[in-house]
Amino acid sequence: MIAVVTGGSRGIGAAVMREMTGRGYDCRDLSRTSGYDAGDEASVSRFFGELDRLDVLVNNAAVLELASIVDMQVETWDEVMRVDLRGAFLCSQAAFRLMVPGGAIVNVSSLSGVSGTDKFPKMSAYVAAKSGLAGLTEALAVEGRPLGIRVNAVSPASVATEMGRKAGISQDPLSPEEVARVIGWLATSDSAPLTGANIRIDPPVRG
Repeated sequence: MIAVVTGGSRGIGAAVMREMTGRGYDCRDLSRTSGYDAGDEASVSRFFGELDRLDVLVNNAAVLELASIVDMQVETWDEVMRVDLRGAFLCSQAAFRLMVPGGAIVNVSSLSGVSGTDKFPKMSAYVAAKSGLAGLTEALAVEGRPLGIRVNAVSPASVATEMGRKAGISQDPLSPEEVARVIGWLATSDSAPLTGANIRIDPPVRG
């Protein structure tokens, strides 16, 4: 069984790679560290062209750029959209063409992209991209159902990663492993027939 994780070299992505390997998957990292760019069409095409099957895709690659709306450069906005949203589109498109029935896609969104939750200054591009990713998840779930492909998302609160620290993590952040366990559950038949869901992940009650 083959699982592809974008941005799998660190943070949540690295934890997902370990989680899926532990579940018996042959995990492939699509990241700049491995020589690929999730937001670049030619790079994505080259990566998926080397696979002959695909069981799981985890769209995790993301960037966070902090800037107020009046100071944000258009190039900064475009780069966040390119990686966080366009990358998920390109990889999901490639996955749909390759994935076997029973396959699953999990999109790593954020609590920042969930309507009605607290929002923070200087994160407009990130919030917009993650909100778009939540909508993309619902749309792809509809297209995936007749093909036997499930598409879900997770929206974690603050996570103890480099990006989480950049955003200003809460006093009790999630660990990457806690998020990865939920992703692992969504990626496998353990969660069938759930599709089109966006699972909010808050820090657990710690005894």
